[in-house]
Amino acid sequence: MTPIATVRASSWPALFDCPHRWYWQNIVGLKSAWSGAALLGTAVHAGTGIFDTRRLNGEAASIEEAVDVSRAALLEKQGEVEWDDKLDVKSADGLSIALTARYCETIAPTRQYAAVELACESLDIATDHGTVRITGTTDRIRVLPDGGMGIADLKTGGRATEKTPDGGRRAVTKGHHLQLGIYTLMAEAASGERLDAPAEIIGLQTTKDAPVATGEVADVKTPLLGTDEAPGIIEIAAGMLKSGVFPPNCRSVLCSARYCAAHAQGKCIYHD
Repeated sequence: MTPIATVRASSWPALFDCPHRWYWQNIVGLKSAWSGAALLGTAVHAGTGIFDTRRLNGEAASIEEAVDVSRAALLEKQGEVEWDDKLDVKSADGLSIALTARYCETIAPTRQYAAVELACESLDIATDHGTVRITGTTDRIRVLPDGGMGIADLKTGGRATEKTPDGGRRAVTKGHHLQLGIYTLMAEAASGERLDAPAEIIGLQTTKDAPVATGEVADVKTPLLGTDEAPGIIEIAAGMLKSGVFPPNCRSVLCSARYCAAHAQGKCIYHD
């Protein structure tokens, strides 16, 4: 069946943060300028991706190469970014080096991956409102010691990790289950494997000390697919996509001219 909409996997959190902002960005096509934080995340993904791809292919993996790839990705787009006092080109470059190297040194050697940057051309999910098509790329499929498989997703940001009661650190997983669930469904479709192991967030924090930590989310598919008692998030999203009703959320932390093109261009009448 012809899908009622095609939704990129990475945009699902935005759809439920402020549906109105998502509408202007993804349906109408209004785009905001890149932020330094977004470009830094893209750069670190590029560097760590080449390192893990080399390992997966049985090739020599070089931290120096990974860092070079990360820095090159950062520098390539630096002129398209609105930098600010919190993150400028120099500090972003330093963080790209530190986070890429730290991931390669401390996380990658402890992981076995079955896939790196696994693309899903399209996954059609039927709902009562129509078919929703999902596209995107999953960061990693990891293989656990018991043979179970699940996805791993890299997240960069100023609050990517948090302290634990025993003084250690863990990745912040709250709020990521929606995207992790979408990535899991896509990875299952693209790989042909069932992914029932917990999903994992690998947090790379963009602060001075650049801590790196991991955290797991046990069940990421049920919220997406629903139960007999409650509809899944995909069903709820399909209702919005079919009706064309995208309610605003004026309490969103992204409700500002900097992060919302509709706000900046005077298209949204709902913000404060």
